[in-house]
This record gives sequence, structure tokens and C-alpha cells, in this order.
Amino acid sequence: MRKKRNTSFQDIESVISTGVEIKGEINSKGSLRIDGKVEGKLDILGDIVLGEKGYINGEIKTENIILAGKIEGNVYAKNRLEITASGTLYGDITCNTLIVEEGGILEGKTKMTKINEKSEVGKLTDFKKSKA
Repeated sequence: MRKKRNTSFQDIESVISTGVEIKGEINSKGSLRIDGKVEGKLDILGDIVLGEKGYINGEIKTENIILAGKIEGNVYAKNRLEITASGTLYGDITCNTLIVEEGGILEGKTKMTKINEKSEVGKLTDFKKSKA
């Protein structure tokens, strides 16, 4: 039996359902679940949950992300990136915590770093290594 993890993910405020396709930039202060298709930049100050049928092609900036679908693009997660057994990510990632379940696919460069607490996820240039 798999142990349930204690996650700090926010409640989902918006959903992009199966069959919905969006092209363009998405900005949100809340959390987002994607079961459809998104092509473009995502700048989400909350969390992202990408369902098994979900697909993103573009750059992603967020607090936390659970990936069960497919991403083609770079991901910047302030805290945690979790790739489930059905998840696929083709792109470079920057995050604090990385979890890849058996069967999950990650193809790209990985940079694990503590993100400066004063930085906003939406500002890519604020990602810095903390002084150890």
C-alpha cells in the first residue's frame, strides 16, 4: 500500500477540462488543474495539477506541480515537482524538491535549488541558489 504524502498544494480554483484547447499565455494567482491541452506560457502563482490526459507545450512557472500527463517545455517550480508513473516531461527543470515515481519519464536538465523566499515564482530572474 502506498503511503499518502502530506502535500501543501492549494485548493484547485480553475479547471481546463478534457477536450478544451487553449493557445496563449495563462496567468493566475490561484491553483489550476489541466486535463485538456495548453500551448503557451503558464505563469501560475498557485499550484498546477496536470491530469493523465493533460498536455502542456510551453514554459511553466509555478509553486508546485503534479504531472500525470505530458509536458514539452521548461518547468520552474518554486517548491516541488512530482512526476507520477504516467507522467512525461521533455524539458529542463528548476525546483526545490523532485519526485519521479517508477514509470515516470524525465528527459532534460535538472537543477535543484532552494528558491529565495523573497522571490516571486512569476519572476524567472529571481531564482537563485541559497547560500549554504
